[in-house]
Amino acid sequence: MRSVVEVYQSFIWRGTDTGLAALLYDTPPVTLGEIPPRAVRLRDRYQKTGWLTEERISKVADILTAANRRLGALTPSVKRRIEMLSEGAVEAAHQAVCMGGPVYVLNKAATAARVAAISERSGVSLAPFFFVADYDEVQPELTNMRTPLLGAEGNLVSFPVPEGYEYSPVSVLPAPSDEWYVRVEESVRAGYRPLFKVLDDRAKTMFEERLEQALSVVRWAFYNSQTLGEWSQKILARLLNIECDLGVPLLPASDPQVRETMVGGMEYLLASDNRDRFLRAHDQATQAILQAGLDTGMGKRPDDYVPFFYECPGRECHRARMELHYESSDGAALLRGRCPVCQQHVEIEADAQDPDLSQFAKELAPRVDTRQMVVDMLIPTVCHVGGPGEAAYYAQVIPVARELGITFPMFVKYPRVYFNTPWGESMAARLKEAKVSVIQSQAVFGLLGSIARARKKGRPDDMNSRVSELERLISQAHSEANSTLKQLLEQADMTNEENHRLKFDLECYLSWAFGQYTLGKLGQESTWSWIEWAVNAGFRDLMGPYERAYDSALKNGSTLFVNFMA
Repeated sequence: MRSVVEVYQSFIWRGTDTGLAALLYDTPPVTLGEIPPRAVRLRDRYQKTGWLTEERISKVADILTAANRRLGALTPSVKRRIEMLSEGAVEAAHQAVCMGGPVYVLNKAATAARVAAISERSGVSLAPFFFVADYDEVQPELTNMRTPLLGAEGNLVSFPVPEGYEYSPVSVLPAPSDEWYVRVEESVRAGYRPLFKVLDDRAKTMFEERLEQALSVVRWAFYNSQTLGEWSQKILARLLNIECDLGVPLLPASDPQVRETMVGGMEYLLASDNRDRFLRAHDQATQAILQAGLDTGMGKRPDDYVPFFYECPGRECHRARMELHYESSDGAALLRGRCPVCQQHVEIEADAQDPDLSQFAKELAPRVDTRQMVVDMLIPTVCHVGGPGEAAYYAQVIPVARELGITFPMFVKYPRVYFNTPWGESMAARLKEAKVSVIQSQAVFGLLGSIARARKKGRPDDMNSRVSELERLISQAHSEANSTLKQLLEQADMTNEENHRLKFDLECYLSWAFGQYTLGKLGQESTWSWIEWAVNAGFRDLMGPYERAYDSALKNGSTLFVNFMA
């Protein structure tokens, strides 16, 4: 079944599915340049709400200042952006991930900063910020990270999960031993050594220095952190605001003070009438998606749904997270659950229409479908930058916010970026000799030049037409390379050394260039650690490729290719 994200993409790129795009995405902006005037209207709507009082805005600013100071990245640019947040904010968000996360965490932050810069040129002051979400329990997508090696599977770095933490939010996982980290660092180096052999001596020295600089960031953050959450946040804060002066403050959801400020939003969503309207609107959006023959980002919400999780405060439970279940009893809301670790039953009673959850604030965490609404009640967020996963579930969240009268940001899908590497280009050259389709083709490089020229000459239609063709060629190269591999495995004699070598080369290339380290995985910037981007871009120009490519006329949800070998 096709994903609901196709509604977003078809509206942006073909102008179709207008009805569903209006229902599910509030008719999203087509280009980055369409954001500023709509941001002004959203900002005006925020000012009419009763949520964003001077007291609340001041408190959030104080919390952000303290949090970014703890992360070692309270730069003048970050301070200035914190002061500007009340004028309108552009949010990027992701959860804490082992080693700081994949390449696209940089892309998300860069896109948010670019939206703010484009808006400023239009006379609209907006401030970017990065929300470090905390709504998932321990899972491989957050505890595992990969760096490339001479092979398809990549070098897997897996953050250990101690016994008793299986139900904990990933942010509280305790940092492992120094010996573990030393092994991790050496495994990253060992993976890159054979890849660097395609470089001449001068380039090899430069790439080795870049790798060591990246590892120094990871090392500094590890030795100054007690949890995975802190490690990830410090890496991200340093990359965005020390190595680069992007001026993007971090807002960690796991911070106790942040949770205390978010409780008001969770109380609002729990109030009986609002909860009923939430469920009704969510169900209507879900049905609209299914009736269109599309797959939803989230399942149906049950009648006993509670818009937040509860974390057990028991010392041996390590904040084990549980789902609460709603019951109504004589004007009261009863929220019941059971800790999956200590098996203790939990019961919270509150007024059904005007619940007070303040005494539980530090144990409550918003869910994936309520997080944005809760944040909107703290910061006037006019634009949220997200990827395909967020685009899928926001289609069921945006209609809920509209039903509840909650001002909600525009959803902007950041461009998917593929990029060239020396080892990828070297492998592509070998595969081209074997008549295998690769990204590094004359047609693709010709398109890159055409896109750059159209951008410089102010020809947006030409630029976006060529960007669309680029996406088609990249997708075609991926499909044809997989077809060649499939034919090879089905028909060729794999005892033949030449065939065996071609299989190895194909699998390496699909992994390095497309992130396909195993079947079903796709996305170079989602598979590989940000280290892979930093090694190729260099720290002096870490955000430069994004800033140069993200023109105000570029359509949202583009697919681009950065040629680091040019």
